[in-house]
Amino acid sequence: MKGELTMPLLNQQQRESLEDAIKEYNYPKVTYDFRNKKEIVHSSMRQLEASIRVNLTSGDPIRVKDGLSNVLYWGHYRAGYRWDRVRDFRKKITQQKLDHVARTLQNIFETPIWTIKNIELPQFSNISFISKILMFLDPQKYVTLDRKLMKLANVEPITIFHSIKTYRTYIPCTRENEQQYQNWCGLCKNASIKYFQGQEVFAVDIERGIFCIVEKGQYNVAAQIIANI
Repeated sequence: MKGELTMPLLNQQQRESLEDAIKEYNYPKVTYDFRNKKEIVHSSMRQLEASIRVNLTSGDPIRVKDGLSNVLYWGHYRAGYRWDRVRDFRKKITQQKLDHVARTLQNIFETPIWTIKNIELPQFSNISFISKILMFLDPQKYVTLDRKLMKLANVEPITIFHSIKTYRTYIPCTRENEQQYQNWCGLCKNASIKYFQGQEVFAVDIERGIFCIVEKGQYNVAAQIIANI
């Protein structure tokens, strides 16, 4: 069509690299049953996502508390302070905030990062873990903005990560950072549709593939893929 812009596309090698990375993603598929006090190992990420999502969206403050606890349990799984973060949340969260977040998670709209941020949940003050809540709510639409991805801000080509403000240990909630987070979600969602139509590949799987490439130290490869998505 006349006047239509030509959008960048992944070449075959980039597409294969992304597809392989999605398959290689192997973060532990675990949650914790707080009622029966035992760890649960899930058979797939889809099963894990569903188990957390059903609690987050239940509207029941007790189940929402367990759902949020499992966002922390899963997200900090490889960290030695995992249980410290989980216990701190469960100790400090008030009934009023649980009631508030239970209602909120059923109706997230235009500014999801700030909507959750303003509830002031213990252990959920920065974008990385708030984005994990959103990812579990809808992995086809939302992804995680992990601080490890900020290594891409130091390489070329320029990507959205060059526009994200960071501190030494976390990504703060700012209006600009939320906008870049939304852009990141959009890129991942579009890639899942453009390159994996008809497959069970969600926006979050694209993010996890990029994360896997970054973890292997292939920063330029990851940045090139993002730039061409």
